[in-house]
Amino acid sequence: MGAPDGSAGGLGMSVGRLEAFSDGVLAIVITLLILDIKVPQGAHGHLGAALADQWPRYLAYLTSFLIVGIIWLNHHATVHLLARTTHTFQVLNLLLLLPVSVLPWPTALLAEYARDGTAGDQRLAVIIYGLTSTAMAVTFNVLWRYLLRHPELHRAGVTPALLAVRNRRYNFGLAVYPVATLAGLLSVALFLVLMLGLALLYLLPTPDVRA
Repeated sequence: MGAPDGSAGGLGMSVGRLEAFSDGVLAIVITLLILDIKVPQGAHGHLGAALADQWPRYLAYLTSFLIVGIIWLNHHATVHLLARTTHTFQVLNLLLLLPVSVLPWPTALLAEYARDGTAGDQRLAVIIYGLTSTAMAVTFNVLWRYLLRHPELHRAGVTPALLAVRNRRYNFGLAVYPVATLAGLLSVALFLVLMLGLALLYLLPTPDVRA
């Protein structure tokens, strides 16, 4: 019997394999982030000051680490709802991983220009980081809405109430990332605080997970 999107249901990728591939990509991205924090050169006798001088890199790293972390947590929670996948779901999953894999680059830009760049440099770094984050939210929500529209893919026990809780949570990011980016055009520090705060908020489990 054919799958809903026309792919062969019996030949589809297993949920476990899809999740394992996604976990591998996310693990590589989260590892690459730390490579932008360098050992200070020529700071003999002033290592403490040189390390403290790199605070924008630490903050940018922590923010991006948590953003990738919440993508991983939410992706796991979403995939856990599936009994099987389709070709379309697999393609949408790849599209989600695209902006995630790009994240180390805007992280490095933000770390480099957050303090010492011109006002124009800072705004451009914020825009690039904000657009990347928004792209992650958009692609995740496209994947999520595909899951909502195809209940035949759901595992037994997935209820409308559970999906509604998750839906409200995921919709929130669609609005907040662009708003944080606009705020960042006024202040890079405010942008970093908002993005870090949003990441920490999304680390909280949804009510169904707490239960």
